Amino acid sequence: MPQTTEVSAETYQQRLTKLQDAMKEFGLQAIVLEPGPAMVYLTGVRWGKSERTFAVVLPVKGAPAWVLPGFEEMRARELIRPGGDIRVWQEDESPYQRIVQALKDRGIATGRVGMDDGARFFVFDGIRKLAPAMDYVSGMAALKAAGVDLTQAGSRGRGARK
Repeated sequence: MPQTTEVSAETYQQRLTKLQDAMKEFGLQAIVLEPGPAMVYLTGVRWGKSERTFAVVLPVKGAPAWVLPGFEEMRARELIRPGGDIRVWQEDESPYQRIVQALKDRGIATGRVGMDDGARFFVFDGIRKLAPAMDYVSGMAALKAAGVDLTQAGSRGRGARK
């Protein structure tokens, strides 16, 4: 079962604020993360990658938006802090449309969007095809400036177990 780390909600909010400051410095409107060290560090959510897209959109202003498969909603809600913007997609729907809509709902239709270097090409490509006016760049400089240690172990695999 996926798990959260033992860090306070205040600490995660401080980390997200630091990331948003770094995003301003690097001219990013948002960063899109797939499961991995950055997601764990910034949100406390530890999730394994699979063929079904699970991502978080971290905007330069405002709250994160989570995009995940409908059948994972109950498990995800256990891990994502209350009040989280959770957008589910069903098997006959596009997760990339949900990601692009989350960006648009935050006023982001153009500008630079940072991608996690660990994001798989099909995720990046799915977003890019639906929102070609955006400039997609590596989000790594902003993530590092925010304190994300991308050498952390435990980000790979089909899901963390307690």
